[in-house]
Amino acid sequence: MSHFSDQIRQALQALAGGELGECVGQRARYAALSSMQADPAQTSEEMARPVVVQKWIALGVGKTLPAPVMTYVLGACRRMQTGLLLLTRDALQTRTLLAAYLPELRGIDCFTEELASASPAALVQTLNLHRGVLFAVCCGSDDDPLAPLLRSRRRLRSPVPVVVVSQKAGAGTPS
Repeated sequence: MSHFSDQIRQALQALAGGELGECVGQRARYAALSSMQADPAQTSEEMARPVVVQKWIALGVGKTLPAPVMTYVLGACRRMQTGLLLLTRDALQTRTLLAAYLPELRGIDCFTEELASASPAALVQTLNLHRGVLFAVCCGSDDDPLAPLLRSRRRLRSPVPVVVVSQKAGAGTPS
């Protein structure tokens, strides 16, 4: 009789494991399978954990990086507990511009994505590659990589909302 109960227990465990795979998304299953190949000693509990997607705020960086724009972006990153995705055409120039903000960037994950072209289609493709982008920030200048997305004639749909931050002082702030 114990042999029959062992078979029932094994069948129930197989059913429970099967349902776990159905509740987890395709990315999580792929990540679990990839990690299982890398480390066979990993337990099923560790493999069942969902994959956490990094959240980002995208910032278009041109030839300048205005202080009001950086103040807004840094405040948003801290409040929303996100990283900063820098979209630029020149990564070295962006690094130089960020040097002044290094103390404020402490604790914020930064990733620089150098755009291959200035076309709105390339920008949309880059934003689609980064799934965790909550919104994008544009300073409104002509050299901002996000500017073509705002004035596109074909009206490409941005995969994320685009916020334009003015460089001028607002009515409620002293100039």
